[in-house]
Amino acid sequence: MQEIISEFYKDVQIITPDDGAHYFFGYYDMNATGTCGKHLCHRVGFMDRLPEEGDVAEVGYLENRTFVKLGETTAWNFQQGAMLQYHPTLADTICYNVRRDGKFYTLLQNIKTGEEKLCDRATANISPDGKWGLAINFGRVFAFRPGYGYAGFVDEYADVNAPAEDGVFLVDLTSGTSKQIISYDKLYAAAGFTAEDKILVNHITFNPASDRFVMLVRNFPKVWWAWSTSLVIGDLDGNIHTVLPNTYFSHYNWINNVELVAHCSVTPEKMGMYRINTDTGEWIEYDMPYFHGEKNRDIHCNMSPDGNYIIGDGYPLDGYRYLMAYSLRSGESRELLRAKTVKPPSDDIRCDLHARFVFGGSHISFDTVQNGRREVALIPIDALNF
Repeated sequence: MQEIISEFYKDVQIITPDDGAHYFFGYYDMNATGTCGKHLCHRVGFMDRLPEEGDVAEVGYLENRTFVKLGETTAWNFQQGAMLQYHPTLADTICYNVRRDGKFYTLLQNIKTGEEKLCDRATANISPDGKWGLAINFGRVFAFRPGYGYAGFVDEYADVNAPAEDGVFLVDLTSGTSKQIISYDKLYAAAGFTAEDKILVNHITFNPASDRFVMLVRNFPKVWWAWSTSLVIGDLDGNIHTVLPNTYFSHYNWINNVELVAHCSVTPEKMGMYRINTDTGEWIEYDMPYFHGEKNRDIHCNMSPDGNYIIGDGYPLDGYRYLMAYSLRSGESRELLRAKTVKPPSDDIRCDLHARFVFGGSHISFDTVQNGRREVALIPIDALNF
């Protein structure tokens, strides 16, 4: 624990076993603890390479630094895991993506009874009302950024820039069936791309009301870091409108049903932290100095349950990952902690902190490699005391 440093807060607790395995939860915007209070987690046997098609991740929950296994999956990556999360409305039910007989599905699993239900596509997001999933082509994502797709998920339209048969699929979590609601051939022009651009949806997330969703539509670049992003809003009927076309737009989080907080560029001159109205395009800037520098740019942004703070980490600086907080009330930024990190052989297997609020908002958990292996750590919410 000596590698966790903070001027303001030092009460950091590792909650994963010290057994030689690697543990991580995944992305910053998924529900890790639900109402039953058991922190979900992936367990894997390596951290030094990309997952291959047959590599297994065990899924389960943590209890008194013990991992309780619930299942396995071969549909996972190090950034977002298997999209493991608690179902928003079904008690004691978790959701994660799996591969069965060469096909990819979303599995709903009751952790008490073991009852399982398969939905016909692997989902990238589940609506807060628990009714819907949004599915995208994880093979196309893998070709674009392997850290976010699944090995072995074949993109049937790899040679087509904007296929009519591919795009966004709405999954009915009750019936387990899906339908296409947005096609890439409809999306590319609306998002500000041309027929010469090969495009994909990289990230997609429902708003709190579950009636619309944000999509980050990107083009395959000629050099790996030079893609462009359009911020596009869609609804359950497949209607779309573009808020910001062809710009820099990265991590985001819904503040309410129409507003996002995001690290992006709303003008060509500057990247920063902005609050954006997705109906009007109006924005205000949040001045978070740590995330303005070129070395530290970007933030995996999360809103506190009381709406008073934004927390998140950017990318490493001098061998550490910094967890920062910003008070909307006072405009003050503060470093909560810094965790020692290691440079991975591939950026797609890096370990971002991906800090998220857990246990009803009483704590913040994050993934870390501070001790040379993947672990999950915890700090109480009173770290946000400014």
